[in-house]
Amino acid sequence: MIERKAFLQITKAMILGLRNSLTDPRVKIKQSILKELAEILGVERCVLFKIVCEGINGMVNGSCEIIAGVPVEEYLAQPGDKEPLKVHPDIEATIANGRTLLIKDPLTDPRTAYFRGIIIKKDISQILYVPIYVEENGRVAGVIVIDGIHGKEFDEDEILFCSEVAELISLLVGQESAILQRFRDEIVNKIVPLSGFTRRIRENMRTTLDYIEIIHKETEKIDKMLPKTLEEIF
Repeated sequence: MIERKAFLQITKAMILGLRNSLTDPRVKIKQSILKELAEILGVERCVLFKIVCEGINGMVNGSCEIIAGVPVEEYLAQPGDKEPLKVHPDIEATIANGRTLLIKDPLTDPRTAYFRGIIIKKDISQILYVPIYVEENGRVAGVIVIDGIHGKEFDEDEILFCSEVAELISLLVGQESAILQRFRDEIVNKIVPLSGFTRRIRENMRTTLDYIEIIHKETEKIDKMLPKTLEEIF
């Protein structure tokens, strides 16, 4: 059972991802969201595929590419590698159906036959596929793939929750750079006045230091003019 506050955790992960991306461009917002999603669901593998479709039916010459995932070291070892959709019939089926797909028996399902060895090795009991849509033509821009292992089964509440997370990610598709730029602009707008204020303080400090230096030199001159002992006075 997914608690409603879990969505707040996902939103928080998105905001933290935005903040961290400002200081480190290598940090990806979607990666932060998937990491939190995996923890909430209690799964070991949660991967986001970017989908690029071409052709009349949107499937011709289509390709997919992992752009975020858990565990990072295993599934993002070679980021940027694209593969034809035709070699991923499970993802292809998700795009064709246009809705969430749950494969309840991946060991015998023909759509997952191409990685049956991994299914056996990792004891994958169910696989959940959640499409990510963008408003432009209602196209599928990505698919979240989540593995349930050691007998785990996804309930309706978890499936609905994953669909809500997919909607959140859809807001980031193609907008991540723009969002980051807006955040940077907001920060710059706040920093510029502070920068000017700091400059004025620095300039005033320089003036003050100049005055102090003059006073110091004049004091030294006066000190040299004054007698050092009573004998010098008399």
